Amino acid sequence: MMAWILIAAGAALMLLGIAAIGAWIGGKGQWFDGGGYDRRGTSKTDRQLLDVCFIALVIAPLLIGAVLIVFGLRTMQALR
Repeated sequence: MMAWILIAAGAALMLLGIAAIGAWIGGKGQWFDGGGYDRRGTSKTDRQLLDVCFIALVIAPLLIGAVLIVFGLRTMQALR
């Protein structure tokens, strides 16, 4: 039972990550005030904040979802 829960949670996170990257590429990146990272003379802090937001909203759900799926499959394999 736990294996299926891990796989389902991993799949849900992967779908969330895919939706987030689609939104980011499709122009929903305006959430972060386009003028904030496209203006001349932006500070290093602005760009670092944008990188952190990208990692938190796109990369982390994809990686954590993949890890949960792997753990779920390993658990399922151990039960057989």
